[in-house]
Amino acid sequence: MAASAVGGWVASAFITKLVEKVCTYAGDQYEYQRKDTKEKLSTLEKNLSSIQTAIHIAERVQAKNIAMGSWLRRIKDAACQAEDVLDLFDYRVLQAQAEDRGMISSVASAAAGSSSSSSSTVTTASTTTSSSSSSTVNQSVRLLKRFLFSDEDIDDLISVVNKFVEIDSEMQRFLEFVKIEDSKPEQAVQWRTTSSMPSSEKFFGRVNEENNLKKLLVQINEQSSQPYDVISIVGIGGVGKTALVQRVYNHFHDTHHFDLTVWLHVSDKFDVGRLTKEMTESDNLSSSLDQAQRILRDRLNGKKALIVLDDVWNVLRSQLENLFKPLKFASQGSKVIVTTRSKNVASMNASTEIMELHGLEDEDYWDFFSQCAFGDANPSDFPQLKRIGQEVVSKLAGSPLAAMTVGSSLKAVLKEEHWSSICGKKLCQIEQKEDDIISVLRPSYEHLPDHLKQCFVYFALFPKKYHLRGDELIQMWRAHGFLDTQTPDETARRYINDLLQLLFIEKVPNQEDHYVVHDLLHDFAESVSNGEHFRIEDDFNVCIPRNVRHLYVSASNILKVYMSLEELKKNLRSLIISKAQEGASCERVSSSNFNHILEHILKELRSLRVLVLCNPDGMLPDSLDHLVHLRYLNIHESRNFINVPKSLFKLYHLQGLSLQTQDRIMKKELQEGLSRLTQLRYLKAPKKIISSIELIGRPRSLKRTRGEQSEE
Repeated sequence: MAASAVGGWVASAFITKLVEKVCTYAGDQYEYQRKDTKEKLSTLEKNLSSIQTAIHIAERVQAKNIAMGSWLRRIKDAACQAEDVLDLFDYRVLQAQAEDRGMISSVASAAAGSSSSSSSTVTTASTTTSSSSSSTVNQSVRLLKRFLFSDEDIDDLISVVNKFVEIDSEMQRFLEFVKIEDSKPEQAVQWRTTSSMPSSEKFFGRVNEENNLKKLLVQINEQSSQPYDVISIVGIGGVGKTALVQRVYNHFHDTHHFDLTVWLHVSDKFDVGRLTKEMTESDNLSSSLDQAQRILRDRLNGKKALIVLDDVWNVLRSQLENLFKPLKFASQGSKVIVTTRSKNVASMNASTEIMELHGLEDEDYWDFFSQCAFGDANPSDFPQLKRIGQEVVSKLAGSPLAAMTVGSSLKAVLKEEHWSSICGKKLCQIEQKEDDIISVLRPSYEHLPDHLKQCFVYFALFPKKYHLRGDELIQMWRAHGFLDTQTPDETARRYINDLLQLLFIEKVPNQEDHYVVHDLLHDFAESVSNGEHFRIEDDFNVCIPRNVRHLYVSASNILKVYMSLEELKKNLRSLIISKAQEGASCERVSSSNFNHILEHILKELRSLRVLVLCNPDGMLPDSLDHLVHLRYLNIHESRNFINVPKSLFKLYHLQGLSLQTQDRIMKKELQEGLSRLTQLRYLKAPKKIISSIELIGRPRSLKRTRGEQSEE
């Protein structure tokens, strides 16, 4: 079973990295570390290692018992706090390196010499240059003492350790519970099954798609080396792929255009043996694959066949080749139709044609929705409900299954109050059954590898139809550790491409390197996030969830963030402040008030990894050096800067910086300060600024990845 995610957070992967980090800090290389610090780190390492085993069990059992989700959330809270403490230690090291770069070099040389040289060499060096050696040792001690945890750091570390000690103490009780749960019979995942029989006699829309598919099925491909063509129908769950193919399949079944028609429901397990035996229509299910393929070869020999492989998920190229072997004996003009949610599957089966299916057209969709929501009633008899229904339809992206899900809830009570209540809810908040839209979309998410799950859920932070730049998205992923520090951006680009191929995101037309999430998958991402990714757009009265970790807020609602600081300051890791929307119901905050409030907010949000300030009137406060965890800062759309806060160059963890200015003073400040940010690997700024910074290569990471600079 794929690892379960809490708010898109995969516990096992995160804890594994945390254990590695603690082991590094608890190691002997920091010999000047305080004894009590090393003891606490050792305790933390021990507890994390034992909890690590239980997490794998919890992720498995969570499918059976919802209490495991609560237990994993407690671990997440403690793990994030532990990460902050250890990250602060990293910051101390980077700070010391920036302030004493020359001394670092001498200490590193001395340390290398003492660890790799023989004892006689050391003795000789100490006798001949005793004063020089003594000076170097004193410098080493002074420098390494700056790497120590402060008393405040120790208090934070003790708090973290105590939390994990408490969690660890519950382990035995948890494992006993697991034994009981494991003794219960596990219910298999209920995949829907399909056949060629349509669920409804009435079919809405898809005229062009239907005609195009029929045309493809009667064409003879003279250029093909095989007697059959493969046509792939690609689209997200619930968009109507199966319904379209059922309609076309039955047309050709009834007209006898093909000598043989076979419908196969594939689902998540591509079993070549089962599928081959179903195509043979043989009663001898115990026959081997070889026997089944020979029977199928004889059945197909010289016949024109139409074979549908519905709902294909995971498949290897070799499996497809094996399944298609008997088709070589079919007659020219045979066709295979594959329906899938993955472009990878479509490209893997050497499709001669790929049809990507989107939502129904507006008029067709309203007719279908009306049938679902009004049943036998006439919508014209309910003008108020019709108006509400049209508002609901605008949120459902033309998805037939979404219309059925919401329509069934509306149909129960044809009253304005009930319909208004449903209209005001998000799709994931509407009560649903196992075969409704959210449940149908869930398998797509569960099939994602762990590293893509958290990348996808991060899209829930942004509004629907929000166009995200690929390079900025990568920097945010990297800031949160979704990408390893050393992972090149080329690999991150593959993450984006994987999400594209699996239809979780789409390219924005006519905008290079911009991406958007399908509306329904955005709803699903919000349901998985469970409040950890939250937006305050045009509703000041919205209630911010207590567990929020990533916040998107309109500049006109900045006061709401200030009023919620007590809940936000412990956990918030992303803050995206967008410019105020025109016509927003909230009053516009003046520039001076906005920047005053922003300064107070940033003083409290000490765990931020990502800060994006899109308000044109916004200005960074002078004091930023408390944002020690910040990895990505985007002030590209803030035009009011006349100088750069010197504290910006104390953000030693900063990996990505995006800004926009033509000011000469800022050029000079950037030239002097950027060399201190040794972790910087991404700089987006006007070309004139970048070209004027002589020390642009000084940051180690940026120098290694010079080609990743953005020069606008």
